[in-house]
Amino acid sequence: MKLEHFGMAEPGDCRVVFTASAQELEEAIAAEQAGENPPADEEDLMAAAVNRAILTGFSPLYAELVENHKLLPVTDPDFELLAVNRAEGFRAGAQFFCVPPLELGRYTGFVQPIQPRPLRELTIELEINRFHGDEDRAADAAGKQALRERVTRELYAKRCEQGKMLAERELVAQLGNEVKGPLPKQLVAGNYFAEQRQFNLRMQANNINFDQYLKVQGQTVEEFRQQLHADAERRLRSRLGLLLVAGKEHLWPTEAEVATALAAWDVKKQGEKTFPANDARSCGRAWPPTGRQSLWWSTPP
Repeated sequence: MKLEHFGMAEPGDCRVVFTASAQELEEAIAAEQAGENPPADEEDLMAAAVNRAILTGFSPLYAELVENHKLLPVTDPDFELLAVNRAEGFRAGAQFFCVPPLELGRYTGFVQPIQPRPLRELTIELEINRFHGDEDRAADAAGKQALRERVTRELYAKRCEQGKMLAERELVAQLGNEVKGPLPKQLVAGNYFAEQRQFNLRMQANNINFDQYLKVQGQTVEEFRQQLHADAERRLRSRLGLLLVAGKEHLWPTEAEVATALAAWDVKKQGEKTFPANDARSCGRAWPPTGRQSLWWSTPP
């Protein structure tokens, strides 16, 4: 594959145009036809072949771009087919985001207390009824008291762990406040919609009506959107801040550690693999993507 163009629509918003030869396309077509259940339709076959060619051939080009331009990618590339001709090959574009020029203020000295939520007597009794009912009914007075003390300790330990996790998140959020500079608009928008999806899923899981939520919070729809947008940008700055700290402190994993992580790739947590250079980036960088972007193509007008 050959690089035709590389540029940034704005700092951190990377755009690539590249080409593949007819031979590369034919090799991908042959591989698709040799596999199980090859696409019968010519258009589907071509789409599968283009995806295969990108996954197998784009990696060196991507790695070279990252190295030459000193990029620190934070998302998977999103591909678009621009032109395809079996006799000539294809031309495609890719967009991905990297860390833009940002200023990092202090990144040590943050303080956040661990504050476990208080335990109510009702919570303890519900826990006993749900998980220790037979044990409680069979126990004498001393046994009942001992059971309640044990359940209280277990619940409090869980609350402490939850409080620790919340404190850690808040510390990272405080780091985000120290990250100054403009962010790519599309990256911010993508994080906003990801936050919106997560919020909707939480509402559905807890069977909460949105109007009820707004009433309890004392917010209008517009105030809710503004807060969600601010929270999404703050989390994005926090994640980018972690990468900036890793760069300052040289906290990147070794090649051996990345290789070990790749060998233990968990599809449920990390999604399907893409191409080698990008998968190594996913395993080796302290970046939690909101979800893998699948390859897609469309015939240009």
